[in-house]
Amino acid sequence: MTESVLTTVATRPAELLLWSAATAEGLPAARQALLGRIEAAPESLPELARESQHAAHGAYRGAVAGADTASVVAALRRGRGLEGGQPAVRRPVAFLLSGVGDQYPGMGAELYRTEPVFRDAVDRCSAVLEADGCDLLDLLVRPVEQTPRLPGDLRAMLRPRQVPQGPLATTRYGQPGVFVLEYALAELVRSWGVEPAAMIGYSLGEYVAACLAGVMSLPDALRLVRWRAERIEELAPGGMLAVALARNEIGPWLGTDLDVAAVTSPFQTVLGGPRAAVADLEQRLTDAGVVYQRVGAHHGFHTRTMAPLGARLTAWIGANVRLAEPRIPYVSNITGSWLTDAQATDPAYWAQHLARPVELMSGLGTLWRDVDPVAIELGPGEGLSSSARHHPACDRARLARVQPGLAPAFAGRSETAGLLTSLGRLWTAGLDVDWARFTNDTPRSES
Repeated sequence: MTESVLTTVATRPAELLLWSAATAEGLPAARQALLGRIEAAPESLPELARESQHAAHGAYRGAVAGADTASVVAALRRGRGLEGGQPAVRRPVAFLLSGVGDQYPGMGAELYRTEPVFRDAVDRCSAVLEADGCDLLDLLVRPVEQTPRLPGDLRAMLRPRQVPQGPLATTRYGQPGVFVLEYALAELVRSWGVEPAAMIGYSLGEYVAACLAGVMSLPDALRLVRWRAERIEELAPGGMLAVALARNEIGPWLGTDLDVAAVTSPFQTVLGGPRAAVADLEQRLTDAGVVYQRVGAHHGFHTRTMAPLGARLTAWIGANVRLAEPRIPYVSNITGSWLTDAQATDPAYWAQHLARPVELMSGLGTLWRDVDPVAIELGPGEGLSSSARHHPACDRARLARVQPGLAPAFAGRSETAGLLTSLGRLWTAGLDVDWARFTNDTPRSES
């Protein structure tokens, strides 16, 4: 296995501070009291963070994460967006597991360096993949230079996604890489006592959901994802476009070669197919003034172009993967409803999953209707949490209950700070966190 050059640091590179009160009126005073304690002893921020995590028991909650005392103090003084407007109500947790498209070199590097649970999960996955001929550890965890986003940098703020770069842009490395990142993120938040009552995965994310739910073992899931990715690369190239049209408006644009690949919002549909057909669609959309965006994919995933792989995929799973009934319920991409035991244990289900559209809007509707959760996206971007927030069922009261796990790569922000910010926001909305386990997971320096 590739030797890591990364070392463990003594503390997290960001802190999460909490405050609470019995009434909404008492919340600002609790925040001011915490601010006063920090200003009186700025060097004690880590200790004050841990004290606050164990002392905040009121129904009305506030939270702030920051990489240093100055940023925390500035946020506390502003106060905007830090406190929940309603009393926290304990709710079930949903994991949102994204697909490929937002991956970037070095994703997970900071968490690998500072979170032992995350690092152990990545190492276990990497050992399985390397034994199977796929070495991607350095692509995930070796730090890379990120161009920081300056205040007022509208190009970074408006850019909707980070284009994958290098080997992770390929199906061969990108799909196993995203699987490993998401599995490790799930293991990390579960180590903090955050257990999912339900899950939904987008495309590759459903494989992560299947693994977490016990449908597949971790080694089987990793080998399947790697084998599938390599076989996909043998297929004819294609492409995908996210088009700013509702599904019922998309018919005239399909022609004979394109298919609906996913329905990601009430006003966006993803189309895919052969490369020439996608290029022709781009020109037609441009001529008509219809907004669209290229998806970072070299194939037409979830379209009939994947069908030639179906029989081989079914046979390979039947011979190499032991399938079981899910222990945690999760939503099927194919139906937009809960995966049944019969689907979970049928190798042919995964061939259908590859070639049929992702019914994300229906799936998110199922999640909101049946679970009404607090939800955290586990992946390298925030596309899935954005879709959940734009779903018609997500009213204003539910918006704060959906958060991304990591800040987007172009945000120029610490992975830890992004994750802790989301954890704090979800806690103010009713997420249960085992703060003793959260504190104990902080790494100690190695000598």
